Amino acid sequence: MQPMSNIPFFLGVNYPWRNYGQDFGRAGAEHHGISLAPAQEQVGRDFGQIAETGATVVRWFLFGDGRSGFASERGIPRRPDELLFADVAAALELAERYNLKLCFSLIDYHWLEESPQKQRAHPNGRVLLFAAGREAFLENVLIPLFREFRGHQALYAWEIANEPEWTIREFQSRSPGKLHYADFRAYAGEVARAVHEYAGVPVTLASARLLWVRAWTELDLDYYQAHYYPAAEDETKRDLAQQLMNLPPLDKPLWLGELPARAPGHPRYSLQQSLELCRSAGLCGAAVWRWTEPESQGADAAIGRVDPVELQAWSASERSKGQRA
Repeated sequence: MQPMSNIPFFLGVNYPWRNYGQDFGRAGAEHHGISLAPAQEQVGRDFGQIAETGATVVRWFLFGDGRSGFASERGIPRRPDELLFADVAAALELAERYNLKLCFSLIDYHWLEESPQKQRAHPNGRVLLFAAGREAFLENVLIPLFREFRGHQALYAWEIANEPEWTIREFQSRSPGKLHYADFRAYAGEVARAVHEYAGVPVTLASARLLWVRAWTELDLDYYQAHYYPAAEDETKRDLAQQLMNLPPLDKPLWLGELPARAPGHPRYSLQQSLELCRSAGLCGAAVWRWTEPESQGADAAIGRVDPVELQAWSASERSKGQRA
C-alpha cells in the first residue's frame, strides 16, 4: 500500500454498546437509551476519559441486530420510533461536549444472519433478509435519520454495516446468511447514495478483513474501512505489517476501524506497535476494540478492554514526535 500524503491520523476507540441493540430507541416495551439521565451520566464520564487519551473518534453500533429504534408492521419498517432521534441527539451532544466525533455503525452482521430462532428473538429480525424490508428500512428509517442529523458537527461518518462478509455466501462457504454479494452490494450502494444526498457527512463500510476491503471500492464511499485481528489471519500467515505492505493501492483513505487491545495466543502482537504501523503506512486512523467492558461470555471476553493509560502514552509519544519534526 502506498501511503497517502497529508492525511491526518484519527485515533479512535470502539464504544460498541452499553446494551447491545438497545442504546437507541425503544426495544419492545423497554427503553434503555442514551437520552435517559443515568445513561447520559455514564457516557459523559466515559467520553471525558476517552478525550483524555487523545482519541478523537468513537465508533458506536446504532441498530445492532435491529431489535430497537423503529416501528414495523407485518415485518416492514414504517418509521423511526418516538425515542430514536432523542437518543441519537443525546449521544451527539455528549460527543460535541468533549470534542469527539461519532462513527455510527448502522447494521451489525448479526442482523443479516439466517436462523430459525430469529423471528422469536425479536420481531424485526428478518427485516433485512428480503428486498422489500431492506428498501423500507432505507426509505422509512435511515433517510429520516440522515435528514434529522444532516451535517452534524459531531458526526464522523455513517457506517453502512459492520463486517457484512461473515453472512454473505461468496465470502463464507458456511455462512449463516443467505444474502449474495451482488444483492448486498447493490443495497449498500443505495445507502451510500442516500448518505451523500441527505446526510452531508462521510459514509463508510466496515470490512471484516483487510483482504476483503477491495470488494467495496465501487460503492463511492468517502473512506474505506477494514478490521484486523491476528486470530482471523492465522491462515494467511501474514501479520499487520505484511498485510498493509501487500495491500493494493486504494483511491480513498483507509481507516482501521477495529484493532484489538490485546491478542491472546499471539504474543508478538502489540497495540502500540500496531498503531504506529497504521500511522506510518499512511492510514487515516485506527480505532481500538474496545472501551466498554466485554460481556463475560462474549466472543471478545479474552481481548478485554483497552487500557486508557496505554492509549494516552501513544498519543503523548505522537505529539512529541510532531514537536521534534
